[in-house]
Amino acid sequence: MTRLPRQLLGVVLPLLTIAVFATVLAFSYRQLTVAQSTLRIEITQNMLWVISRAEAAHLRLAEATAHAGTGDRAELHEKLDIWFSTARVLLDEPQRSRMLHLGLADTLAALEEAGPQLEADIAQLLRGDVSAKDRLQMVLQPLTRQLGRAANRAMVAEWNDIGAQLDETASRMRQIGLSLGVIALAGGVLILTLVLTARSSNRRAAQLQAERAFSQLLVSAGDRGVVAFDAAGRCSLWNEVMEKLLGTRARDALGRVPDEISGLFATEQVGALLSDIMGGRARVSLDQPVFGPDGGPPAYVDLMGFPLRSEGQVIGAVLIASDVTERHDAQRELARHRDHLEAEVAHRTEELDAALTRERASLEIYRNFAAMVSHQFRTPLAVIDSGLQRLIRRGGSADPDEIGERATRARGAVAQLVRLVESILDAARLDAGQMTRNAHQLDIAELVKTIVSREGQSLSPVHIETGATPANVTGDATQIEHILLNLLTNARKYTGAGLPIRVTISAEDGQVQVTVANRGRIVAKDRPHVFDRYYRGGGVEGIGGIGLGLYMARSLARIQGGDLALLDPPEDGNVDEVVFALTLPATDPERSDNARI
Repeated sequence: MTRLPRQLLGVVLPLLTIAVFATVLAFSYRQLTVAQSTLRIEITQNMLWVISRAEAAHLRLAEATAHAGTGDRAELHEKLDIWFSTARVLLDEPQRSRMLHLGLADTLAALEEAGPQLEADIAQLLRGDVSAKDRLQMVLQPLTRQLGRAANRAMVAEWNDIGAQLDETASRMRQIGLSLGVIALAGGVLILTLVLTARSSNRRAAQLQAERAFSQLLVSAGDRGVVAFDAAGRCSLWNEVMEKLLGTRARDALGRVPDEISGLFATEQVGALLSDIMGGRARVSLDQPVFGPDGGPPAYVDLMGFPLRSEGQVIGAVLIASDVTERHDAQRELARHRDHLEAEVAHRTEELDAALTRERASLEIYRNFAAMVSHQFRTPLAVIDSGLQRLIRRGGSADPDEIGERATRARGAVAQLVRLVESILDAARLDAGQMTRNAHQLDIAELVKTIVSREGQSLSPVHIETGATPANVTGDATQIEHILLNLLTNARKYTGAGLPIRVTISAEDGQVQVTVANRGRIVAKDRPHVFDRYYRGGGVEGIGGIGLGLYMARSLARIQGGDLALLDPPEDGNVDEVVFALTLPATDPERSDNARI
């Protein structure tokens, strides 16, 4: 089929379809209008109800006259008026024409004749003429039969008319349904024609766009390499820029397949790109390495490929190559700097987060420290102040025993203040690194016994268990005594009165371990913080201290080359027990230092 008849068919077929569509639509509208008018109920088609109302009025009148007396004047006149009104409906148009159409002319005549006679007989009846009743019944009874026959005939006629209307309507609806089918078919033809036309138009527009883009690319590719392949996949164009990029001359490339021209085309990625282009799809591949024959660093090219079409068929492919080596090197350098910068930022962020965490911890520590020191200093100062106020009030009347007792309490409070100040100063010296170690060899068991004996009732009862191996260590006796005294006094403060403190001393594998155990419990949330400076756990209300003892004890233990740890509670959980373990390096048995404490 030539182009001109095809174009004529594309115009004539839609026009014919539209004409059929309009004709069938008009026919369907006409049929719907007729069906609507057929289904409408006319006034004359409601004769059954009119005749039934007239018959009912007639029967009520007959019943009223049969039982009428001289006192029923108003009721008879009312029934007679109703009879006249219903009879007049039948005698007037359009009911009269319908009655004549049904063959009920005799009934109409009987109604017309009965009216004056009924009116006269009822008047005589009301004047007392008894024979008027018989005359009324002779008029009413035949008319009753005629009205019943008229009602039956009207009902049959209406059913026949309705049946004929329904049959006609069903026929018209079938015609409308067929018309709608033709309309749908015409619409489908129109839609199909539009789709085919749109596809053809889009295909031609896309082809023109592709040809235009290809022409623009060829014009703008002055400094780019251009290579073209025919439908058989053989090179048909190879410009000078491609010779420089790939090191292959045009005479060596023309007429050959891509794999024979350069190793670039033999790579899997570029091979897949060429296959897609020959399949009709434009493709782009970025940063493809091109290795030279000297084995040096590769150059990098961007490849853009487009299919060549004619009449919708792919007849070849064009590949445009751009040298992007400088851009690739710049991107790599930029990526390297970016990674280095990100690493630096991450490192600095970690340092700042750590510093912020330390700062917050320090702030919390000093806040707690201020509160605790304020409380711990107020208590002994309150004792001193209350004692002095008591003595001032008593004046010369105070006896020597009371003065001595209050002076003793005041001295104890002063001693407590001195210990608090010394603890704070010792912590400051530890932080400043000014705590020195004067090491001597000493027997740790003897040192524990000496402390227990010296403190007497303030620590009692204390049970000491020693092993068979001598527990000799080398360290600063004063600092080790400070550690042990802190552990023992802490155990007594947090243990109920009369409950023993258990001290176990053992030597094994070059280490001496001293464990101090007491009955009690440290809640899980407080265990990680017991060695923190100025930290005091829950349940210590009324117990003296500022949270420095365990912090200093562990710091001093580490100065001796050992450590202080809080042991985990027993797994069975049957006994609540707090156990601290002091570990110190044991003295070499061959050492000749005989110094003892």
